[in-house]
Amino acid sequence: MTNHYTVLADNPHIEKPLLDDRLYRLVKLKKNDLTVLLISDPTADKSAASLDVGVGSFADKQYGISGLAHFCEHLLFMGTKKYPKENEYSNYLAKHSGHSNAYTAAEHTNYYFLVGSDYLEGALDRFAQFFISPLFSKTCQDREINAVDSENKKNLQNDTWRLFQLDKATSNPLHPYNGFSTGNFETLHEDPLASGLDVRDVLIKFYTQHYSANLMSLVILGKEDLDTLSEWAIQKFSAIPNKDYPRANYNGELIYKPGQLKKLIKAAPIKDDHKLELSFMVPDDMEAHWASKPHRYFSHLLGHESKGSLAYYLKQQGWSTDLSAGGMKVCQGCSLFYIEVQLTPQGLENWEEITKSALEYVKFVAEDEPQSWVWKEIEEMTHINFKFKQKSEASSTVSGLSSKLFKFDGLIPPQHLLSDGVLRQFDPQLIREYGQYLVPENLRVTLVSQSLTGLNKVEKWYKTKYAVEDIQSDLVAPVGVLHDFHYPEENAFIPSDFTVLSLGTAVVAPYVISASNKMNVWFKQDQTFKVPKGSINIALHLPSSNSDVLTSVLTSLSIELFNEEINDVNYYALMVGMRATLQTWRDGFVIKVSGYNDKLDTLLQHVLSELFAFKPSASSFEFIKYKLLNSWKNFLFRDPYLQIGLHMVHLMNEKLYDQEDKIKTLEGVTFEQLQNHFHETIWKQGVFAEVLVHGNFDIAKARSIKNTISNSMKHVKPWMEEYDEKFHLEGYVLEPKETVRYEIQLKDEQNINSCVEYFIQIAPNADDLKLRVLTDLLCTIIKEPCFDQLRTKEQLGYVVFSGIHLGRTSLGFRILVQSERTCDYLQYRIEEFLHSFGNFVNHELTTEDFIKFKHALKNIKLTKLKHLSEETGRLWSSIVDGYYDFEGRTKQVEVLENVTKSEFIDFFNLYISKDDKTAKLITFLRSQNPIEFTESKRLQAAITNYLYHNGVNVDHEYIQELVKSYQEDKNLSRVLDQLHIEIKTGDKQGLFREVSKRLDAPVPDIYPTGELVVTHEQFRSNHKLGGKPRPVSPLTKFLYNDQSHL
Repeated sequence: MTNHYTVLADNPHIEKPLLDDRLYRLVKLKKNDLTVLLISDPTADKSAASLDVGVGSFADKQYGISGLAHFCEHLLFMGTKKYPKENEYSNYLAKHSGHSNAYTAAEHTNYYFLVGSDYLEGALDRFAQFFISPLFSKTCQDREINAVDSENKKNLQNDTWRLFQLDKATSNPLHPYNGFSTGNFETLHEDPLASGLDVRDVLIKFYTQHYSANLMSLVILGKEDLDTLSEWAIQKFSAIPNKDYPRANYNGELIYKPGQLKKLIKAAPIKDDHKLELSFMVPDDMEAHWASKPHRYFSHLLGHESKGSLAYYLKQQGWSTDLSAGGMKVCQGCSLFYIEVQLTPQGLENWEEITKSALEYVKFVAEDEPQSWVWKEIEEMTHINFKFKQKSEASSTVSGLSSKLFKFDGLIPPQHLLSDGVLRQFDPQLIREYGQYLVPENLRVTLVSQSLTGLNKVEKWYKTKYAVEDIQSDLVAPVGVLHDFHYPEENAFIPSDFTVLSLGTAVVAPYVISASNKMNVWFKQDQTFKVPKGSINIALHLPSSNSDVLTSVLTSLSIELFNEEINDVNYYALMVGMRATLQTWRDGFVIKVSGYNDKLDTLLQHVLSELFAFKPSASSFEFIKYKLLNSWKNFLFRDPYLQIGLHMVHLMNEKLYDQEDKIKTLEGVTFEQLQNHFHETIWKQGVFAEVLVHGNFDIAKARSIKNTISNSMKHVKPWMEEYDEKFHLEGYVLEPKETVRYEIQLKDEQNINSCVEYFIQIAPNADDLKLRVLTDLLCTIIKEPCFDQLRTKEQLGYVVFSGIHLGRTSLGFRILVQSERTCDYLQYRIEEFLHSFGNFVNHELTTEDFIKFKHALKNIKLTKLKHLSEETGRLWSSIVDGYYDFEGRTKQVEVLENVTKSEFIDFFNLYISKDDKTAKLITFLRSQNPIEFTESKRLQAAITNYLYHNGVNVDHEYIQELVKSYQEDKNLSRVLDQLHIEIKTGDKQGLFREVSKRLDAPVPDIYPTGELVVTHEQFRSNHKLGGKPRPVSPLTKFLYNDQSHL
């Protein structure tokens, strides 16, 4: 078999993390020059593969069609000669615990999938065919153009996308960076049509001219040995043709011409944000200087937040809320280095002073002798982090590696394919040379605010208003004032003790090593991952902190102020893989400290001592209030699908408040109110703490941590006189048989997308194990058909999601759709889909497929945890949700094994199909600017929906031809007669009646359904709380002195 490939690097010679037990082999297939990395992991419960193609959106310019590479990524999945059914691949993965995805970047396109470890070979066979014999089906062409268009429209109101496109639009028009990479209906349909081009023909030409095996990199990860994986790679991927194309080089042009540098670009955002960005055109050092990466030196220093830094100075002035710095690779050989400053209103007024200060700090770092001790700290942490890196999830592993494999065929020694991020060489000359590019001659400044005037231009694709001006000479002239800038201090948090404690008896659940009416402390020593890391989580239940919307807002503001207070020290910890976070949570707040355990208790002591001695600063109050207020306001301008879940959660749970009410309350908060709240009110009723100590700790260290926490809180009284397990907050539940419609108007007036979250309450209490399993099984079976019907076939929108919904105590199922269509229409189509899916469940779901879905769910439930933080999260959830159900997944699998197909059908019919028995909450997030759909689109939808409803196979190309012919003479009867003959259905009158109705009124009269609710008070006044969580086992079962449960 080795005659079929050349080995570039093999396992003994590939540098790996200390705990990485996977085996690796990097080869090049002799038949077609395909680079392949094989990864054998005998313990894997999930397998994965990824193929990266060395062509991306930068190639669009060659064909004059923006979005062509992205369109190729979409249409490629729609069937192959060997597997012509368009959803064969996704259906296979869905039945075997898998999923797939892809993305298009500037210079490459990445495809990947995940699947149950027993089904890798079948998935590989289907996957390989996309690169051997794709159909690029004409019947799918228009639908995938619509999918791309919908994806683009999803991003139109997103400032990140808008500003990125603006930078590209103002770059060198001869460089492919100056392009529109996503594409839309105009670029992929209207423009080619007007030019007499068939976009599918151009796409096939693009694929033929760029998809060549020598430009591809394949990564396969499975439980099989390396020889078996090698054999599969040869068998299934050797047929990919090698056209021996050279890898594209875009270095012939600079991304900015000289006349496009030293420019000030002013732009208006969608969100009420103020931002200043300094970007320098620099060479790319990722491969040429892979061992030293000089940009890391500047990223570290220019983005530092400790005393003496630019970030610290700007915050002290009240000009900035955040600062970040770093490099962005544009293409091989060319990068940009950014300094991005989030401004306060005062910062906006002083943006010129900020620019001057930033340039002075850059000059200070770039012109000073490179500091070897700074470099040593950065280098040391890259070695430590690599050495103790834990396994990544399989699909992210293969996708990440395939995207960079080309580097190890001549650019970077292949033995470093896993460790290319480790710094190895301090090269002061390279640092000096890199610093010479960080000068005004290579600079562009972007200023972003809604308050800017004189914006006389509009970017073509996102309609961003902007202006371009010359940078005035006095803005970049040296001022020689360093504002007490200096280097950071040496980092005291760098760990030095990496001893992993000897392992005791393996346990599933944590112990309770201390229990009282003031604090429960849970402890579990890591038995699985064997890394020198740990986590300490503390939930402080403080009823006085969240008694009403005012106290809730004051607590949020207090925490933000405190986080700013400790940011200087916390940033040092963050630089070495440690983290301390405080955030509000339900009836109090949560402290989490995690990372290398060597110095973790030191960090915890610092946080606690600062917290209980904290005195809010008047000087920080205004800019932190602004930061929080801005964050809350801007949340309402996020994509609708990112908002809608929080709106529902706030409605359904006690002690959570409407976002608009919180904003209004915060606007009126004074510093005096805040002082009184933090010093007195917040602690008034006392505290109860839940603590988890997890990781590389022994019981002695856990007790020491418990004492640290206890001593820090000794002046605060306990909240409960006697410990009561039922102290958790509750959620509201729906009444049987009711339908509630909760409507919110989208704040962003220009966003054309609406969103619906369709929630069916299965049970008001989630502790019914069988109902939980049946709901999970429903989610497994319905996921692919839901996506296929509502997104792929009906083209409702780019975002379609279905899954389980767990409230504080309730259990339910939800479907979420974001679309340009109205909320009423989305509800109609969701309910039609559930109706048709009910027919599938009752009449078409085979026993064989049902067993496959059960097995897929079992694999998901038993998926192994990949790293320590995953286990911490799972343990913590089981503690703070009040159920103490540490073996829930194992018990669910036991129940799942005995679920029959008839039980599942009965469950579906009772809880999903019976409209008169189910309880539903349908949340509408309505656009203020909905699109009016053309008559042709309405007719196409009416015909398509009728056929789907009646179980008739839909030929999309044929329907499109019918609609075109209707536009010529507007003779609906003729069109429907022709359709009736084609589909051979007997119900001619039904066809005419339904299509005619839906052409005039796309939504039936009964929609929208449900009792309308528009405020929290309106909903809560008519609904009851669902009760406290009921622990699966009493706390006493987990006490350390009683180990019978372990």
